[in-house]
Amino acid sequence: MAGAGSGIDRFRAFLRDRSLRVTEVRERVALAVLQRHGHFDVDEVVAELRRGGTRASRATVYRALPLLEQAGLIAATTGQRERQRYERALDRRHHDHLVCTRCKRVVEFEYPAFEILQHKVAEMYGFLLTSHTHQLFGLCPACRRREGASRVRHR
Repeated sequence: MAGAGSGIDRFRAFLRDRSLRVTEVRERVALAVLQRHGHFDVDEVVAELRRGGTRASRATVYRALPLLEQAGLIAATTGQRERQRYERALDRRHHDHLVCTRCKRVVEFEYPAFEILQHKVAEMYGFLLTSHTHQLFGLCPACRRREGASRVRHR
């Protein structure tokens, strides 16, 4: 995958700049997440590592993911009470998410009007935006059909 090698180099430099150890397990976690497509959680990374023969505990992966996030290689995305999800950030265009609260399906979307509006709102309040996430929660069409919930409800 393009970018995975440069991502590993970037992660090594990030760790060294902070006087943190560059370990084989950290590198394998980084490689595993940089090769992923879509959204993932800690348990999925642990399972993938174990299938590949790497002995990595949940605690090790939990500690590595924030480092990868701080290095700009992954981004925290959807997180609903029970688990935090992530996605690859290296070489990815900005996008936002629709999240089904029933089946946890995630739809990525880009909507230019959101981007314009958020800058206007920030300016109105004197903020300088440095980053943002938009996550819209609701029921996907399949779950709505299953539940017979045809009305749109707002909270």
